[in-house]
Amino acid sequence: MIDTDKRLISAFTAFCLAIGGLCLRLYDVCTKGTEYVASETHYFSVDVSQIRGDIFDCRGRKMVDCSYENVVVMKPTMKGFSSVEQIVDSAEAEKIKERMEKGNAVSVNIGNSVISTNTDAVMLRKYTRCDSVQSASHIIGYTDSDGRGVTGIEKSFDGILYTGKSLKVRFSADVYGRIISGADFEVQNDGLPTGSVTLTIDREIQRITENALDMYGVKEGGAVVSDVESGAIRAMASRPDYDRNRLADYVNADGSPMVNRGLNAYAAGSVFKAAVAASAIENGLSDFAYTCTGSCKVDGVVFGCNNRKAHGVLNMQKALECSCNTYFVNLAREIGAERLLDTVKRFGFGQEIMLADGMISKSGRLPAEKDLKKSGELANFSFGQGSFTATMIQMTQLFSAIANGGKYVEPYLIEKTVTADGEETRHRAKYPVVAIRRTTAERLTNMLVSVVENGNAKKAKPDGDFKAAGKTATAQTGAFYKNGVEICNTWFCGFFPADKPKYVVVILKQGGNSGAEDCAPIFKQIADKISELN
Repeated sequence: MIDTDKRLISAFTAFCLAIGGLCLRLYDVCTKGTEYVASETHYFSVDVSQIRGDIFDCRGRKMVDCSYENVVVMKPTMKGFSSVEQIVDSAEAEKIKERMEKGNAVSVNIGNSVISTNTDAVMLRKYTRCDSVQSASHIIGYTDSDGRGVTGIEKSFDGILYTGKSLKVRFSADVYGRIISGADFEVQNDGLPTGSVTLTIDREIQRITENALDMYGVKEGGAVVSDVESGAIRAMASRPDYDRNRLADYVNADGSPMVNRGLNAYAAGSVFKAAVAASAIENGLSDFAYTCTGSCKVDGVVFGCNNRKAHGVLNMQKALECSCNTYFVNLAREIGAERLLDTVKRFGFGQEIMLADGMISKSGRLPAEKDLKKSGELANFSFGQGSFTATMIQMTQLFSAIANGGKYVEPYLIEKTVTADGEETRHRAKYPVVAIRRTTAERLTNMLVSVVENGNAKKAKPDGDFKAAGKTATAQTGAFYKNGVEICNTWFCGFFPADKPKYVVVILKQGGNSGAEDCAPIFKQIADKISELN
């Protein structure tokens, strides 16, 4: 009897514990259900677009988010539908109604159309980060699907530009996720403070430069335009270009469209003769004369002028006008490797330049003095050939120094940054580098003006009432087409107006025929258009 009572008590106790546990579970479920209804997760949100900071040009004009379309976000009601009923076609209207029947909010892109908002519909702008034809695409770079910067300025300043937030509309929903028709909606993150980056790029000069490259059929190459006095880069264009909205099409495309050629080093050729001439003048050899017979022999190697043409008796100005190789081969021997290298290094050749975090203009290759002790190496170096390579940025330094009385300021790309909290960081102007004497620069400027006015760069002569100064180049690369013809880089480097220089322009075409034919006309186009702009 006692054992039976014990079993009954144990069974009753187990039953009470089970009922108690069930009650606790029901209480827990009910409590959590209440929390869920009241929580953030029990809303229905529609993302309109990612929010990212702006990139401006030097005049405060947008370089990204320049185009937009209007997006209407509406409740699944007839009042909401009425806001777009007169805009969309019948097929689109049916699709909207079908989506509304599910009780969800609906978003509709209406392009440039405009609606009157009501209590059940709101219109917001959805910006396109980059257009299919984006100016300065290689500088700006692109973002990934999460809105993080991958290349260019987008990557360099991702910490300032990235917000991790989006413009969205939030609606109250019932426990089944259906929109509560009578409840208000909330637009979130509209006007969210963001950081910004202001470049030295001038949007109009960038456009002029890109158009000029395309007009003259530069498939591979680029151009840089910089301010003579400050070093500010006003344009940097690279070809071929790419569409940042179709990146997969360009990853393995011919010509490497996603490479910024403005930062890379290339065989330079005769534009480098301006540096050799500067070194000669600095070292008292401005009156050096030489009789060109079309070629000369150095260490058993024959160095020739174009088509082995004999130029006769030449002074420095005439040698620059006709770009005589043999004159500069013999001039470099008179200067000597040590003195020539000393001048060239002052122009910044052989040194890299950081324009932004991860955006570096490469150092190129500058021969060592021991290598230039070999007569053949020095001969090649005298007209920018051999192992020597240079970037377009380095060439802007050379020609800026000539244009600016012998001194240049290292080129820069970033004018200022502003964080979302309003903390501003401005570019700190660097001290000019004195490369050559003012008298040397003035004398060389007159010679380079004559190259455009009377020499082989006549196609660079502007139409405006101002003169330009500059030098052409056709550089051998040591690379060949399949048919055995050597690939050449063609250049033009110059500045304008010659009497009061404002802009330096450097142009490179890979796979060109001659600097005079390929690049001089591009310089003319850029100079004329910038002059009209100003």
